[in-house]
Amino acid sequence: MPIIPSMRTAWAAAILVIVLFLTTGAAAQPAPSADLQTRDVHTNFMESFSVAVQNPGPEDMTVVRVSITIDWPGWAPTLYQVFEGREVVPAGEGVVFTGDPIRMPQTDAGSYPAFVAVVIESAGGQQEHRSQSSVSISDWSIEPGGAPEFIAIPIALASVMLLITLALFRLERSEGWPPLRAVPRFHQKRRT
Repeated sequence: MPIIPSMRTAWAAAILVIVLFLTTGAAAQPAPSADLQTRDVHTNFMESFSVAVQNPGPEDMTVVRVSITIDWPGWAPTLYQVFEGREVVPAGEGVVFTGDPIRMPQTDAGSYPAFVAVVIESAGGQQEHRSQSSVSISDWSIEPGGAPEFIAIPIALASVMLLITLALFRLERSEGWPPLRAVPRFHQKRRT
């Protein structure tokens, strides 16, 4: 009977060695770091996302997919495909992946959470690594001279119309009311 306890100990030791070997093999492969380059977008505009993927490991790494998931308010979490294919990232270097332009949603301006997923291919199969980031969305606007567009645009349009009117007409004094009247600048007299 003393053989059975030592046999159990041997099996337990063998299983422990296998588990330690598998966990150290998985831990030895460094995880890629992904940094979202495009952090500011505009509502209802065509925007493309860029992600910089770094390979901190001593061996080349094959990237097969890069995607971003953004949790817009009032929308379901939206997946944006940045890259799909096969790209080898050399050891200790990085590659920037840029996706096709896609229309951004019409939503409230603000900063929202984003998750960057990088799928790499290794001898053990494909592994997904996720990192968290954020994306700020805002309405596109112009501010000439520091004035907001809802003030500057009407003033600019009124000024253009006034300049066109002054280019085509001249003011002339008249009797009575109104004291000035507009006369065409390029008026030709008719022959009778």
